[in-house]
Amino acid sequence: MRLFNIFKQDLSAQEVAEVRREVLAIALPAMGENALQMVLGLVDTAFLGYLNWQAMAAAGLANQVFFIFQAFLVAIATGSSVLVANAVGAKNQNAIRSATWNAIYLALILGLVITCFSLISSGLVFLGGAGASAEVRGMAASYLQINLLGGVVLSLMFVLSALLRGSGDTRSPLYASILANSLNALLDYILIFGKMGMPKMGIEGAALATVISRAVGLVILGVILFRSPRFQLRVKENRRFSSKRTKEILRVGLPTSMENFFFSLGMLVFANILLIAGDQAYAAHRVGINIESISFMPGFGVSVALTALAGQYNGRDDLRMVRGIVKQGWIIACAFMVCAGIFISLFPEFLIRIFTADKDIIDMAAVPVRIIGLVQFFLATDSAITGSLRGVGETKLPFFISLTAVWGLRLPIGFILVKFFNLGLLGAWIGMMTDFITRSILKLTVYASGRWIKTAEKTRRAVGIEKERRLTDQTT
Repeated sequence: MRLFNIFKQDLSAQEVAEVRREVLAIALPAMGENALQMVLGLVDTAFLGYLNWQAMAAAGLANQVFFIFQAFLVAIATGSSVLVANAVGAKNQNAIRSATWNAIYLALILGLVITCFSLISSGLVFLGGAGASAEVRGMAASYLQINLLGGVVLSLMFVLSALLRGSGDTRSPLYASILANSLNALLDYILIFGKMGMPKMGIEGAALATVISRAVGLVILGVILFRSPRFQLRVKENRRFSSKRTKEILRVGLPTSMENFFFSLGMLVFANILLIAGDQAYAAHRVGINIESISFMPGFGVSVALTALAGQYNGRDDLRMVRGIVKQGWIIACAFMVCAGIFISLFPEFLIRIFTADKDIIDMAAVPVRIIGLVQFFLATDSAITGSLRGVGETKLPFFISLTAVWGLRLPIGFILVKFFNLGLLGAWIGMMTDFITRSILKLTVYASGRWIKTAEKTRRAVGIEKERRLTDQTT
């Protein structure tokens, strides 16, 4: 078994500087995009929190259900972005174009399926949050239904962003997010509270604002993708649906999709564990999760960068550079996230007040939020290793690790501490922290083992399914 030490330096000083520039050039716009995508949800949460805490809890419950649908989109987004990244490294234009068209076809199909589920939104909310009050469930059903009606918009936007990121272009999704989220914030204010002559729509207004802003973002991304010289989608070649290319997309993407599905399903169970402690405990949990999401933005950006760069260098058959990228990405992620963790631990109430003025929720969330600041090193490690493994097509092992951590640790520990020890939100979050720490250690062990090399070779061969057509070098 070949061992890879993340602490060992494989690159020269000049190469280290170049790799760090490459990682940051992709990661920083991805961080910005993630921040703005998060704003889409955070603005809803903040506005609804000041409307009333029941509306905030309802939106959180609806989103827990909605994330299950997004988990299936991850299969297409991950598989196609990894293939595009490896094809860019191999300079195979046909493979880039074929992966892109097939990803778009799959996104359209899945988007239509998601839209159909809008007909049973009430049932989905009941299954996902039976422990919530009837008032919260009713508002959650309305919010979910409107979001599901925009399934095609979400699906295409999700996949187009992933394709651009896989090619190393993280600036374009950032620009689209800036415009879409600016519009979302404005529409939230107008539609939730009934400003500028519009009726007061409350939680339905928040959902409608989200769908409209996503539609605008989709148009922007579509224009960028179809004008990109890297994708060259105006050329008539490779527009046909390819079963071979689809199979490769799903081979890489399905494990990540299943990881997200079981994670989202686990979060529904986790929500019901929290609802044992009451609706307010769940509302405080949603505030804490939003703050944790803010701290995770650098990790997301670095993970995106490592997926693109590891894929590109794997496509060039340069594992030495892949190893160097993993180490430098890990260092950058840790630097950003540990600093964020220190701030969160020192000033939890300041961050909580961004989302709510309810004193009971502020008091309830303060200790768990402080705890999340203490585990940022593990979250950074998880982000860096996951992104790197994904870039070379290794998605199965991270799936099994996530499944074990969520269903074997987070949920049982959280349930026991909430139900039998009456620790409420704190008990649930102890289970969550155990999950984070365990998965980061296990993924680091997988990377060190070198078991991913065979998968990397298989992914590299996949971008040669069709006859190569060489690109001019446009590496990031």
